[in-house]
Amino acid sequence: MINKIDYQHLSASGVKLFKHSALYVSISVAASGLAVAQEVPGQEAALEEIEVIGILGSNTKNLAIKRDSNSIVDAITAEDIGKFPDKNVADSLQRVPGITITRSGGEGSRVSIRGTSANWALTQLNGNYISTSDSGSPTRSFNYALLPSAMISRVEVYKSPEARLDEGGIGGTVILHSRKPLELGAGEGIVALESTYSDTTEEWEPNFSSLYSWKNADETFGILAGYTNQDRTVVGIENGARHWRFHSDTVADAERPAIVDQATGEVYNNVWAPRAMDISNQRQDRTRDGYQLTTQWRPTDQLELSFNYFGASLGYNRREQRLTFAEWNDNHNPYFGVELDGDTVVTYGFGDNGLLNGANWGDADVNGGVAVRRGLMSPQVTGEDITGDSQSDTFDFEASYQGDSYSATLNIGRTEAKGGVSERIMANMDARYGSVNSWLWSIADGKPSYEVSTDLTTDRDAYPYYDWFSSDSTENEDREDYYQLDLEFDTDWEFISKIYLGTKYRDHEIRSLRNTFRWDDGIADNGGYRGWLPGTEWFHNPDFHPDTSTLLGYGVVDNSAGETGAINFLPFDLNALKGYVSDNFTRTVVPVLSGTYSINEKILSTYAQADFFWHDLRGNFGVRYVNTDLTTSTYDDVIGQESTEATANNRSSDTTNILPSLNLAWDLSDSLVLRFAAARTMSRISYSDLGQAESYGPPVNINSSDSWTGRGSGTSANTDLEALLADQYDIGIEWYYADASALGITLFNKDISNIPISIVEIVEREHSCCNGPIEVEMNTKVGGGEATSRGVELFAQYAFENGFGVLANYTYTDTSTSDVLNNGVRTEAEIPGTAKHQYNLSGYYERDAYSVRASYNWKEDRASSLHQGYNLYDKAYGQLDVNASYYINAGLSLTASVINLTEEKQEGFWKQENRLTYYNYYGRRIYLGLNYKF
Repeated sequence: MINKIDYQHLSASGVKLFKHSALYVSISVAASGLAVAQEVPGQEAALEEIEVIGILGSNTKNLAIKRDSNSIVDAITAEDIGKFPDKNVADSLQRVPGITITRSGGEGSRVSIRGTSANWALTQLNGNYISTSDSGSPTRSFNYALLPSAMISRVEVYKSPEARLDEGGIGGTVILHSRKPLELGAGEGIVALESTYSDTTEEWEPNFSSLYSWKNADETFGILAGYTNQDRTVVGIENGARHWRFHSDTVADAERPAIVDQATGEVYNNVWAPRAMDISNQRQDRTRDGYQLTTQWRPTDQLELSFNYFGASLGYNRREQRLTFAEWNDNHNPYFGVELDGDTVVTYGFGDNGLLNGANWGDADVNGGVAVRRGLMSPQVTGEDITGDSQSDTFDFEASYQGDSYSATLNIGRTEAKGGVSERIMANMDARYGSVNSWLWSIADGKPSYEVSTDLTTDRDAYPYYDWFSSDSTENEDREDYYQLDLEFDTDWEFISKIYLGTKYRDHEIRSLRNTFRWDDGIADNGGYRGWLPGTEWFHNPDFHPDTSTLLGYGVVDNSAGETGAINFLPFDLNALKGYVSDNFTRTVVPVLSGTYSINEKILSTYAQADFFWHDLRGNFGVRYVNTDLTTSTYDDVIGQESTEATANNRSSDTTNILPSLNLAWDLSDSLVLRFAAARTMSRISYSDLGQAESYGPPVNINSSDSWTGRGSGTSANTDLEALLADQYDIGIEWYYADASALGITLFNKDISNIPISIVEIVEREHSCCNGPIEVEMNTKVGGGEATSRGVELFAQYAFENGFGVLANYTYTDTSTSDVLNNGVRTEAEIPGTAKHQYNLSGYYERDAYSVRASYNWKEDRASSLHQGYNLYDKAYGQLDVNASYYINAGLSLTASVINLTEEKQEGFWKQENRLTYYNYYGRRIYLGLNYKF
């Protein structure tokens, strides 16, 4: 069923490698190219001989692309039309050496390459940017959860750049390719029906995908249409430790005083403890649709016109039920049952009705002459509803003319996305006045556990105190218009086989707006319902909120799946709350300065690249010129300041970057390839650093002063940050020792400069809370950081003649640290996305009628983000997935998949492993499907 590949090898003769200095000089004076996959003479014909059917066919073509590329490239191709290897493109990419992914709801969402941030990886569709709009803040990293994998024919990961490729990916560039009608047979297509089951929902849900391609008898005109639909409910069961803080009576800048166990009187000084422990059950109903319409027309043998539309939409309703165990006023020391692991508190509890013993903390009543504690709002039950959507549309027109010894391609397109959260409602009730006598949580064994004095699945009097209410929305827009002209010239020069010249102009704009909803009942001076009120305006007066017993649901929140240690509890009845608010109050929409900003980038790039070919040596060298005209519009946001009082901060900058590149491939023999690459690359600053602070986005956002430190807290964006740069080098050798079989090793090094450095400094700012300025702990970023990412990638692939096959790869990444300044104290943090060790193992067995594949992916502890100047980590994680297909006949097949077969949990920690940050389970999923290919 699968044709063998006739590799187009180069004639054998000796070649002398240039010295390193000469190589770098040659980069800076080179000329450049256009093709999406770099070719050598005759390469295109060789690739066209491959018929990709099944796992072996896909793996064979992957190796062919890698073998014949002049650059360092990894490829993933669909096993058949409409059949990508994984349900999610990111899940397939994680099996590529050097790539790690971030998961959302158990699905791959973001991609990191070679120990760099996901924001430093560039993802394109058919060579151009794809706009996306998430529910949260805009980001430069592509969200793969929005992409239907059935519409993708292949993915190429460029780890060494070429001048012809758009800049933006220090880690690497991922190019997604959709299918075209003239590449398929007339009347060819597929219809796939599938049902999905998850053990967290215990429900079966439908998926549908279809694709149809037609072309005329002369093969000069074709049209392709595709549609996918997926309805999926994602349930996550999460445990989380919130905000680790330092407790001390001896250190001046400690966040909180020493912890005192009220039962034993023991004092715990100079220790770290979380502010709270959460149990969260998150249920999200997702509807994902994908659309593709592509036409190709060849009016003459030289001219081809094509139009492509690619759309993706994601609608969702998310409901979260959360139970929180906390002591928000822990400077008053309400602890008992304290247990330490070194300097880390891994267990503590709270006696809601415990004796005061003369201590001056908390409110107290006198009962029979004995002072008893009244209670301090814990545990809490919180309900949150989020409704949102995202729509992404890409329109692309291409005209290509092929002359006798040259070609010209014009590309014009627009990609745009809109989305966000149309409504978010969040409210909270507390246990107080002895309604819950005591509770205790522990992470001493690595897995959370909880003890509560009352049964929270039946006790409807546990939360007598209505605390707060919040409602808001977020709107995001992402748009890019692009215009590109590429020229390709065949030459008869002795060493240069082709010259490529091109230019591209991009007009890219990001907008974000956050609104808060204020609610009023028309009664003067009662405050109404507002979002995020200060403590003096909590709804303590029962005249202004319903009785809490009417806001507690009757169905139990079931957290049994995955055995995470999370306990069950009664839910917050959000529907009852919504009904009460809408019946009694009128909503007013108020823009929030902390989420209103716009960023515009006008980017002009020009490149030149040359392909060379001399005996057994081939490759390319080139240079890319990039000019970026950046304009930002942001707002300062101070608590108490109305939006009508604010003035926009408008700033602009104009920067130029020169990006040389060189790729060498030396065919030592018919089966052995030695590679070398050198380049300068760039990645643009994240939107969060340019236009937003923390999660919503003000250049300055100042909150009220803290009762313990007396200081306010603030965040400030820096619109003057410049693009990150990296000088990178790669050297590797690959041995293609048999059909569909190979071994390889690559060493890589990236010296990254101009990394934004997180700093915390004490400043004075005017504030509405006071008559004069207050001290503020201001979090911001400045440029100038440096780091290095270096490592080694190993891969092995072997296809046995009896239908068995194995694939394996391993990546070691050593990433130097980047500086963080915290109140003048310099600390070091790893680059987000870094995992020192990771590997993939896949085994398959394939016959004419059926195939089975098992794939295991593992990565070591991986740096994610920062907390108080130190890394948060995703703990080492491995996942086993199994796929199977049975062919009833040539067109009809049955498919089955199990994702996360062994029910693995995702864990995180801060700074050291005993400081847990999350312990989550998103389910084991089963897919059963029926595919009909015609």
